[in-house]
Formats: sequence, C-alpha cells, structure tokens
Amino acid sequence: MKKIKNQTDRLVEETLEGYTMMHSDVIKLNPGTHQVVRKERKNSDKVKFVLGNGAGHEPAVIGWVGPGMFDMNIVGDVFTAPSADKIVEGLEVLNDGSPILLAVQNHSGDVLNANMAFLKAREKGIDVRKVLFYDDVASAPKGFEEERRGMGGMLFYTKIVGAFLEQGGDIENAIALFEKVRDNTRTFSVAFTQCTHPVTGMKMVDLPEDEIEMGMGVHGEGGGANRIPMPSSEELAKKVGTILLEDGPYESGDDILVFINGLGSTTMMEQSILYRDLVRFLEGKGMNVAGSYCGNCLTTQELGGVSVSFCKVDDQTLELWDAPCSCGIFRK
Repeated sequence: MKKIKNQTDRLVEETLEGYTMMHSDVIKLNPGTHQVVRKERKNSDKVKFVLGNGAGHEPAVIGWVGPGMFDMNIVGDVFTAPSADKIVEGLEVLNDGSPILLAVQNHSGDVLNANMAFLKAREKGIDVRKVLFYDDVASAPKGFEEERRGMGGMLFYTKIVGAFLEQGGDIENAIALFEKVRDNTRTFSVAFTQCTHPVTGMKMVDLPEDEIEMGMGVHGEGGGANRIPMPSSEELAKKVGTILLEDGPYESGDDILVFINGLGSTTMMEQSILYRDLVRFLEGKGMNVAGSYCGNCLTTQELGGVSVSFCKVDDQTLELWDAPCSCGIFRK
C-alpha cells in the first residue's frame, strides 16, 4: 500500500485540517472536533442542514459544506459513521432555535447512530427532524426502495434542498422537497479496479483484470455475483442507463439531471466519454439532459469505477439545482 500519510491514527484529523485550509474562504474545522462547518453561519431564522458520515470518501461530504449546501458535516472514523454523541455535539453547535434537518445515509451504522442522536437531541429541546437518503437501485429491488443504500444521487438532494433552505424555505416544505427529489433519483455503480483500506492496507475490492463489478456499493459491497467482461463506453452507457430508466419514474420528454461520480481513480477522460454516451442514450429515449456534474465526488479511496445518477426535475427543482452555492466541490 502506497498512500501519502503521516501517523495512521491521525488520518482523519489531518484530512479535515488540510481540506478546510484548502477551502478556507467557505468552510472551517471547529477546533478539537470532526465538525466541518460553514465559515459564515447561516442566519438564525433559517433551517440548518447537516449530515454525519464516515471518512475515506472525500470530498464527500466535507466538500458539500458551504452556502447553498450543508451547514455542517460531522465526520466519523474511516468508513465508520460518527457516534450518536458526536452527532448530538454537532447539533448542539448548530442549534440557535431554528429547526435542523438531519440527513442520514441508509447504511445500518449511520441509521442506528443517527436515530439515537435524534432522540437525545430532542430530549435536549433541539428542534431536529430526520430524513433518509436512498437511491441505489442495486441494493434492493423495485418496490423496496426504503431498503436501498444512499449513494451518489445524494448530491441532487443536497444541492436542491440546500438551495431551498438558503432561500429561507421552511422545514416542512424542505422535508417534502427532499422526499420529492429522492423519489425522482436513481443511482447505479460499476467498479473496475481494486482498492485498499487506508488504515489496514487490506484489499477492499479485488477484481480480475478483464472484469467489472456491476452494482457495487460505496464500501466495496458486491461479492462477485454481478461480474461481466469490461464493455465499451457505449455498451456501458446503454446497460446502466437502461437499468436506471426501467427502475425510475422516467418517461420520454422528461428533463433529467445526470451525475457521473468517479469512485476514486477514474480519470476525467473516462468520465467525459461516458457522459457523452449517456447523453446520446437519453436523447435517443426522447429525454432532455437539463443539467449535469462529473467528478470524483463520493469516492472509495483509489477504487476505479463510476456511479451514475439520474434525477427527473421540474421547473422548481431545476431552478434550485441552478441556484448559487459555494463549497469545495463546485461553485455555482
């Protein structure tokens, strides 16, 4: 394992210190914590938006904190959800009497700790509400959406709901909007190469040179049951695009947002070629690509591969997607 690091037991702290230094115009690290927050707090009359997640997936989601996106990311250890107590500490820092929207990835540890934190925070008088990310079609069949993992499509919810809250949106309508975006979002991932755990050096994913894993999860879940020979980009776009369209609420004439997320080592050359082929695929189905984002955004160390996310938008959600924001991953 060759990785740039100092002390293994300070991987997370040094990552957060370095990333917040890099983007010090919009975010900062609260001293002595794993709380990445906006440099300038949102006004006290506006709903706050927060997520807790494990480290190791950078720039997710420390790079999603800033005006128009999250107010805080509470970061756990590598690939480990933050504890309930750490989440409560973060909620107490954010608490100014206005409601707080706690977003939770639908992974067992994240859900367990967030549920405990939710109850503790409510006991302390904090007005916190809870919403659940789930968009990965590979993790549960159609009709069992609430059992699915939260994956790359989370970027759509975060950007759209974050913009709504930045504009002064209320908590009830924010929850309804979050659920609306979630219902219109689908994600499917494909892994090409292996990766290693940054602490142990053990292989998290081990793939044959000539095969890829269809439907792999963000922590390397997959297990070899869905391996196929490496296809061309056009073939891959058709395979993944078909899976997403058949699962989601998509019809000819829809406006669609497309997010190609590199899983770690996927080059912009590869992402650009795949994006080209996905756009052509969608246009062939009578759909309009109304917006997009490509980049290594929700990663698993040096894993090669992509997740592809579609989101159907209307006038409201498209306007919010295009609204200004300022965070580590992009500035609109």
